Amino acid sequence: MNCRDVLVCGDDAAIPRVLWPLSSTPLFIEDAYVITHPATSVFPDARFLAAVALHRGAELVGALWFADPDPRPVTADLRALVEDFGLLASLHLQQESDTALYRLVAENSADTLIRGSLDGVRRYVSPSIRTLLGYDAHELVGKRASEITHPDDVEGFARQMRAMHDGRIDSFVTEHRMRHKDGSWVWLEAFVRVTHDPTTGLRDGYVVSVRDTSRRKELETELVHHAYHDGLTGLPNRALLYERLTAHIERARDGDAFAVLCVDLDGFKQINDGSGHEVGDRVLAAIGGRLESCVGPADTVARRGGDEFVIIHVADPQLLDSAVLLAQRVIEAASATMTIADWSGSVGLSIGIAIAAGALAGHEDILRAADRAMYEAKACGSNGYRVAECR
Repeated sequence: MNCRDVLVCGDDAAIPRVLWPLSSTPLFIEDAYVITHPATSVFPDARFLAAVALHRGAELVGALWFADPDPRPVTADLRALVEDFGLLASLHLQQESDTALYRLVAENSADTLIRGSLDGVRRYVSPSIRTLLGYDAHELVGKRASEITHPDDVEGFARQMRAMHDGRIDSFVTEHRMRHKDGSWVWLEAFVRVTHDPTTGLRDGYVVSVRDTSRRKELETELVHHAYHDGLTGLPNRALLYERLTAHIERARDGDAFAVLCVDLDGFKQINDGSGHEVGDRVLAAIGGRLESCVGPADTVARRGGDEFVIIHVADPQLLDSAVLLAQRVIEAASATMTIADWSGSVGLSIGIAIAAGALAGHEDILRAADRAMYEAKACGSNGYRVAECR
């Protein structure tokens, strides 16, 4: 076009809008010496002038001006060229506006937004990462998420990232732990999606929306704990007892024998009826704690219900001898005097021991054998134990 001056103007630009009220129809002045126009005061050396309105969406926001010291006839080609320039400039303004809007959304979103390349390297991290993980955004740009992913979670996360890189998936949702800058671990939920180049359609990276799910994980953990633990003693309940017994039975078929001790309190009803349920509950909680203090880390102490407890005991070798010694320790620990509110005294125990080895039918068979031995011990008086073999 060979114009000497091209200038964008709007409300705050060098050329006041009063020179040309914005219109969807372009302005053309073929020869300013012939046609008087206010714009000639801004372009005193121009003979040819043209202006086309600039749009941002549906809004008229300014004008693109063209000036040439030589007059020009307005041909169809020239008109089309000016309109095309105006369209390109408007598209550029819209793109800048969209970019600013996207950045505004990203930088003020409660979720952390991340842009990365298909090889897993972060190219952009929104500022909210500081609230989430304690890092400034620039500290994580250029690095991979796997670098701060928990060791127990990194394999699964890396497998999904490889599948995305290889084109086998275009999106996935993952929940894993990442290391906070202070060294703690934070549970995160990430929604990952592949992006495509708008021109070629080729996959060109990914975007991620990340949020903190630590509180939800805590609630889930609490719910699971309540589902599998006794509310009074905090010990595993019947459901968890049966689950662990089933697991031990599976291992017993491969030669890993174990013992089950059924423990019943002697004279508990008199304590409960004479001193009240609150004292009775506190006695049960205290006995549960004493039982736990007697077992090893591989053992389980569970409250089966009422004043009945069950111990799963693992020892190798000499399982039977070890189970008998455990029963003796438990009886001694439980019989120590305790004082709760206005009640003071000791609690006796009757214990039945079943040794589980080889092919077993199920947990009920083992528990029945231990129960029979426990009732035999109870029939002989308080603070005793009996052994029954279960095969």
